Amino acid sequence: MDWSRAYRFYSLIFVLCITLVTFLPVHSEIGFGMYARPVGFMLIAGFVLFRIPRVYAPGGWSLKDMTVGYACSGAIIYLALSFLLGVLLKELAASPYDHSLYGIFYHFLSILPCASAKELVREYGMGTAWRNRRFRHWFIGAVSVFMAVLEINYSKAGTLTDAKTWFIFLAKDVAPLFSRSILLSVLVFYGGAKAGIFYSGMIQIFQRIFPFLPNLSWLADSVIGIAFPVFYAVYIQDRCTSAAGEHLPDQEKGVVRQTVVLGLSVIFCWFCVGVFSLYPSVVLTGSMEPDIKPGDVVLIKKIQQEEMIYRLKSGDVITFTRGPITITHRITKVLRDEAGNVSFQTKGDNNRSPDNETVDPQDLKGIVVGSIPKAGIPILVLKSGEEIPEGVTDDE
Repeated sequence: MDWSRAYRFYSLIFVLCITLVTFLPVHSEIGFGMYARPVGFMLIAGFVLFRIPRVYAPGGWSLKDMTVGYACSGAIIYLALSFLLGVLLKELAASPYDHSLYGIFYHFLSILPCASAKELVREYGMGTAWRNRRFRHWFIGAVSVFMAVLEINYSKAGTLTDAKTWFIFLAKDVAPLFSRSILLSVLVFYGGAKAGIFYSGMIQIFQRIFPFLPNLSWLADSVIGIAFPVFYAVYIQDRCTSAAGEHLPDQEKGVVRQTVVLGLSVIFCWFCVGVFSLYPSVVLTGSMEPDIKPGDVVLIKKIQQEEMIYRLKSGDVITFTRGPITITHRITKVLRDEAGNVSFQTKGDNNRSPDNETVDPQDLKGIVVGSIPKAGIPILVLKSGEEIPEGVTDDE
């Protein structure tokens, strides 16, 4: 029997089966429809494990236990990054998932068979591709892309109507899936399906059964979701290559560089979403021209002490809220009443008259300490179809 042809045939069958099961409709009412997808994944996993000749990951037996350890550590690090950011930003919200005993049982039932079937099929596909010397890396890449495409929320995509929502959907929901698939492929390559199941299953189960979850902005979600899996995948690949005895030149320096870049990526994410005392915001209108133009990014220092308010003077550029919007204008006059309470008259440099309302201390968000010309052009393009009041900045 030509086993190479048989393996390719089985791989094709599994691709078709897992695609059909992934897109099975699931009903919220208790009944067979609710369990159709978990049962389908169980059947696929059982068939791969017990009914056909196994095709194992190309990485080798000596690396499996080590890679499973990396998978568990990676899941913990990813969850820790997300939750720590949620705590620092005070953006934790109650979980929307059912935490009754039945709900927890169903979470395990829906997640573990799905993760097991998908990672077993990933391992089978990658193992089959590795047996073919020609184009083996291309085929492994195709497996990673296919597994990511299966995860896309196509029903959500069907509700998108404008460029902004599409951009956010691609950045928050789609791009992280491809980064995650790259990491899972590296884990499965060196550690087998078990490593992929541990990484994917641990994260999903924790997110389903924990009582509260980070409620991060799309920017924070996308940066963590894209950056962490890619850099962690490179780190694991270097570690496993070294452990297998295939030492690469300057490998240790490379690991240090990758770790530093990953750390800087996380710090940049935290900077963008306002964890630190200094944070960026995009100017959307021309009320502060010529010094600050639409599309410029202003750097804002948070008001963290009351004395900072009393040190503000005429000529300082401040950012403040006016109802649901955020505005950046210059102080033209500092006002004090008989009780010593302070407020500020403001005006856009490009406006003919001062703002109608004064700015009270509770409305202040920070002091503009610098700007980066044109760095916020992508956000400006996304907002181009919206009607924006003068002086508004974007803090999403």
